[in-house]
Parts: sequence; structure tokens; C-alpha cells
Amino acid sequence: MHLPDNPPTAFDAALQTGLEQQHRTEGLGAALKALHQHQVDSGFIRDHLLEVRRFEFNAGNDPEAYFSVQFNPARARRFAGKGRSEPPAWATPVHNGCFLCAENVAWQQNGIEKGFQLQLAQRPFTAWMNPFPLASGHAILATRDHMTQHWDASQQPLGRLVDELVALARQTPGWISFYNGVGAGASIEGHLHFHAMPRTPGLRPLPIEIAAMRANRDAPREGFPAIVSGHYPIDFVHWRGLPNDVQSKAGAWVSEWQKQKADDPDATANLMACHDFNEELIDLYFVPRVRSRSRAEGLSGVIGSFEAMGEIICSTEQEWDDLESGRVDYQRIHDILATVSVKL
Repeated sequence: MHLPDNPPTAFDAALQTGLEQQHRTEGLGAALKALHQHQVDSGFIRDHLLEVRRFEFNAGNDPEAYFSVQFNPARARRFAGKGRSEPPAWATPVHNGCFLCAENVAWQQNGIEKGFQLQLAQRPFTAWMNPFPLASGHAILATRDHMTQHWDASQQPLGRLVDELVALARQTPGWISFYNGVGAGASIEGHLHFHAMPRTPGLRPLPIEIAAMRANRDAPREGFPAIVSGHYPIDFVHWRGLPNDVQSKAGAWVSEWQKQKADDPDATANLMACHDFNEELIDLYFVPRVRSRSRAEGLSGVIGSFEAMGEIICSTEQEWDDLESGRVDYQRIHDILATVSVKL
């Protein structure tokens, strides 16, 4: 075996130092945007979302209610991965070639993909840029250690995932962050990770956000959580408040839910968090799911967190034909989401 004089790595010391400085002075969002620009300049990010087309479907009798569809043909290629699938002679794959392990990223992308190392709630993570993004700057934050995406009582109880997701949202105002459970949209089930992306400028609040606001308006509550049922095709739990309060209250609630589901192998969930640009408040959404109902009935994809928030991702020619021909409308999307709902 011939080992190259300088084998490629997934990290760059100068880049890491610069991003750490930007993280300290301008915030995590600025550091992730700088990482995104670096990966565009290096040629790793080539999808600039120029093929994306957006559709919005309103309920005819309700001006506030709507769903959106993002037609994003590049997403159909994500399961094939990006980069080489067979390792060179000098590389030793780990964890079956997991795309989120730095040891594999180095040879899979020949050193072009670079990560940013940071901590969320005292656990080491690496931020990678998604080569098949849902929005410009779409980042994946993966644990440094290889561990399963599915929550359990030991390595990643749901309460800990709440801590980390709130920490991520707290540092990225104006972004959307989420966790897809196994059977609830996770495409890499073997390695624990979160998604984070800036909001696309000019778009309305996501439908689940509108549903939460309407539920509180119709039945004002002095405190949270609010269990939202009947205002949206998917039942969900919503917390809104200062980060520490949301972290404490939501962590206790989901920990109790996890105990109740300890013997249910079909139980899974989505978690989504948003930090308002102009306020210190965090919105956290918890969507209980079952693994056996993960797919979008009538469309090709699965229902993950972004779909649960009201934006359906489509990528196939058939889906384009359905959108262009009018075979997709508000009621069809409502019914698709309703099929994965779990009553609270």
C-alpha cells in the first residue's frame, strides 16, 4: 500500500481557527455561512438551487392556511452520495463508509469537503455543508463520535437532544433547525445529526408556525407546552419562551413521553426549533411519529421535519407533472400529512 505524502483530511487548521473566531464574534450562523462560502469556492457545493421551483397552495375558505411545495430535482440524487464510493488503497473505511464520519469524508471527497468542529450542550459536533441543500447554507451538524440517530435511554435520551437542538437554535437566529427520528425522515440512520438552515428571504412563516399561533390565539395559554390538535393535519406539541425555560420544560416533557414509549419499537419523532430574528424567544415543536408510517402517500418521498412543518419536498419527473397539471392541491397535501399524524 502506497500512502500519499500528504493524505487528504476533512479539516483545515486555518479554516477552523477563522471559523472559531467568527463564531465567537459574530455568532454560529455567521460561521456556518462562512463555511458554506468556503465550500462553494472549493467546488464541493455545486448546487446553487437554480433548479428549485416553489408552489404555494392555499385553503379556499381560509386565507391564513396554506402549504408549500419545493420542487428540488437535485434531492433525488442524494441517496447515491457525492464523491467516491470505493476507498483508495491507503484509506481504511470506518462504520461501513458512513458519510458523516470525518475519517470517511477525507477519502470520499478527496479532501475537498471540510468540517467545522464545535460543541453543542457540551457534546462535540462537526458541521458539514449539505451538498444537496433545501436552502442556501443548509448545514448538517453531526456528533464527532459515530452513534445511532435513534434516541434511546443511554447515549441520546430525548431530553439531551432537546438541549442540543435548543443550543443550536439559540446560536442561529433566523434559522430553522431540526432532528429527524429514524422512520421520521432520517436518511442517515447510523450517525446522530441535526439539520440547520437559514430561512429563505421573502417567504412566509411555515404552516406549522401559523398553526401554533392560531391555536394560541383561539385558546390563549399562560404557559406552555401547548398540545395542538385540530388546527393542523399533524398533532404536535409547542413550546415558546426564553431558551432556558424551553430547554427545561420541553426536556422534562419529552423525557416523560420517552418513558411511556420505552416498550414501543415503532415510536419515533421529529423535533424542530426556530429562533426569532427580533426576539430572544425560542419556538420548539415536537411531532410524535411511528416508523411504520413514514412515507408521503401518493408522492415519492418521506415525511421528515421540514415536511411536517408544511413544506413538501418533491424531486421526480412524475411529481413535477403532478404539480404542473394541478393534481397537487391544498387538500391533497393536508391528507398526506394526516396519514403520518399520531393523536395526542
